[in-house]
Amino acid sequence: MLSNCSSGSDKNFNPDTCLSKNTQALLLQEMVRYASKLPPHATHQTKFSDEFNWYYDRAVSECRIMQCYQEETDTSYLILIARKARSITPMEEGFAIRIKFDTSQKMKYYEEVFRTWKMPTDTLNKRGKFLFETLVNGNDLTLYHSKYQRDRYIEFPDERFYFDKTLRKWNDRELDTVRLD
Repeated sequence: MLSNCSSGSDKNFNPDTCLSKNTQALLLQEMVRYASKLPPHATHQTKFSDEFNWYYDRAVSECRIMQCYQEETDTSYLILIARKARSITPMEEGFAIRIKFDTSQKMKYYEEVFRTWKMPTDTLNKRGKFLFETLVNGNDLTLYHSKYQRDRYIEFPDERFYFDKTLRKWNDRELDTVRLD
């Protein structure tokens, strides 16, 4: 069930007042199939197969919804998610997604707006909140890209990587244009 969430000038981005616990769990289950690396032996065409549920269940257990904002419609949201990062020291990475639900609460639209660099949890909590509020307020995030801030804030998008909304995955402008024939 979708809940009332912050909108307009109200700046409480608590995910528990934005989305029900059940909707949060469903969202994470669907989202990890796009945001996580592919399971062993999976392809982008087979990643939705039930045989990979074990992999995605583990991926969900490493994620938490940090912030949520309901956009203009009742079914459109901006969400900030943190997940454990592969690192020698405990780190997390964050990513902001824009999603839309259909009337049966299935995800009909998925877009990753940005991904942060790996950082300690307390740092991600501060920087992630700042970036999310900047995004919600409609301000440009370009100054927080790697070109200007190196590895402090946003890792993607950048001059090389962009999110393909149709394929629902990050693409590489350089490697995706290389022809091997």
